[in-house]
Amino acid sequence: MQFIFLGPPGAGKGTQASILADRWQVPHISTGDILRAAIAGKTSLGIQAHTHVEAGELVPDLLIMALIRERFGEPDMKRGWILDGFPRTLAQAQALDELLTRFRQPHPQTLYFEVSTENLVARMLARGRQDDTAATVRRRLEVYQTDTLPLIDFYKKRECLITIDGNHPADAVTQTLQASLLVNQSSQLARV
Repeated sequence: MQFIFLGPPGAGKGTQASILADRWQVPHISTGDILRAAIAGKTSLGIQAHTHVEAGELVPDLLIMALIRERFGEPDMKRGWILDGFPRTLAQAQALDELLTRFRQPHPQTLYFEVSTENLVARMLARGRQDDTAATVRRRLEVYQTDTLPLIDFYKKRECLITIDGNHPADAVTQTLQASLLVNQSSQLARV
């Protein structure tokens, strides 16, 4: 049970990943949470990442991959995981492929949370994080369009992408998500 949750900032990836990771008893790996903790703890990675986060830019791939590589080495990753907000670039997706090969893990199912821009902006401003200002939110959405949106085609070509309408309340999205995963697992079993 391995999943990548993709979508723009504020799409509800973290909420859904937390719910399902708890239900399935697998780690929820959120690079955003890891980065915020590193910044708050003033670790060397946190200090390096702070400038990028404050400007609403993506943290460089080398820094993110160092975090992910370290996390994949932990024993709890063997029984499954949910990656929340990673990969964010094609380079990160390719580096993840190499990492999965190294750890002898299969390619995961990828879930794309599609949400309207109006809902995204409203959600991010309402959550009250210090780094969520109107200008930073707009910049994050621009960066997402440029750097992360190409991943949708990348995973679509692999035939491992499921699109989820994330515009609804969290509990409705959870129900849709679970139903989509059940249907997808059934169709995969039928192909075997």
